[in-house]
Amino acid sequence: MKKILHIQVLPKLSGVQKISLEIFKGLSDDKYEKYILFSQNSDNGDLEECVRQFEQAGVKIIFSKNLVRNIGLKDLPALKEIYKLCKKEKFDIVHTHSTKPGIIGRIAATLARVPLVIHTVHGLSFHTFVKFPLWQFYWCCEMFASLFCKRITMVNKYYSKYFKWFKYKTSTIYNGLDFTKFPPIDEFEVKKNKKLPRILYVGRLDEPKDPLTLLKAIKIISNQYPEIELTMVGDGEKYNECVNYIQTNKLEKNVSMVGWKSNVSEYYMTHDIFAMTSIYESFGLIFLEAGYYGLPIVATNVEGIPEVVEQGKTGLLSSAKNPEAFSQNIIKLIENENLRKQMGQAGHEKVTTQFTSQKMVDQYKKIYELI
Repeated sequence: MKKILHIQVLPKLSGVQKISLEIFKGLSDDKYEKYILFSQNSDNGDLEECVRQFEQAGVKIIFSKNLVRNIGLKDLPALKEIYKLCKKEKFDIVHTHSTKPGIIGRIAATLARVPLVIHTVHGLSFHTFVKFPLWQFYWCCEMFASLFCKRITMVNKYYSKYFKWFKYKTSTIYNGLDFTKFPPIDEFEVKKNKKLPRILYVGRLDEPKDPLTLLKAIKIISNQYPEIELTMVGDGEKYNECVNYIQTNKLEKNVSMVGWKSNVSEYYMTHDIFAMTSIYESFGLIFLEAGYYGLPIVATNVEGIPEVVEQGKTGLLSSAKNPEAFSQNIIKLIENENLRKQMGQAGHEKVTTQFTSQKMVDQYKKIYELI
């Protein structure tokens, strides 16, 4: 039996954590002894549910005293802690996810002589909107850490241009969801009695998602369609800033902010267009959910999004931080019901055939079987 450890930071059911969960669900308990390491320095609201779902998948959860998201004085103690854990437990495989666990975890596991160390790039800190000195620092950290693993997987093909030195150990494995757990398509054929299509945003209200650009686009649209409605599901550090913008621009009748919700299927079923204004996005599991529910997508043409949202077929893309162009794409879908239906149907077909958890897990299994 192989002992496998995944290393994450936040014990919550966000996109990256869901990927680990899907991988673990696809690994036989007879062949794998499964562990995951989280930071104990977290006060998120869905900790209990996160722990429950991982334990239900047969995963033993370990909490780190020193692993934190931001760079700081705890990084060396965290490296030492993970090193000791790997030496003690004698893991056969260590699989790290995202930037911080990917740097510290890979180095610690390699120094501990773990036979197979894998890293999945779910996002890069050196993106278009990071200024050069910091961009260079993050790039150097990522390249250095890439020396300390046998395989690097990326969730899009866009990132491969940054890893040319490590081409021999890189591959792309797209994220996937288990759509068999979603309601059948005929269950959400809800009659929408609104005159105007309703717009939906689901995600964190933070800098990467750039929700203020979406609100600016809604302001532009409201000049032409005063009754337009946007529902924003999520919370984050930009929540109050969004509220202030809505109040300042008198958009209270146009925008509903409902906060974080554990189950958003009701919102997908009662809305017509999905909108996301990310300034960088490696993949976006949220686009798979929207696609499954048959919503055409309006998004930004950044990083991995064009590999998930097909321009002109399953959605419409524009440049980041461009509320004018973004609003025009939404208006195009508002005014064309047939286009909405065509894109929604194409999106459903695309995600349920190309981005399944089974496809994703099978590819990771092949890597795990290298030892």
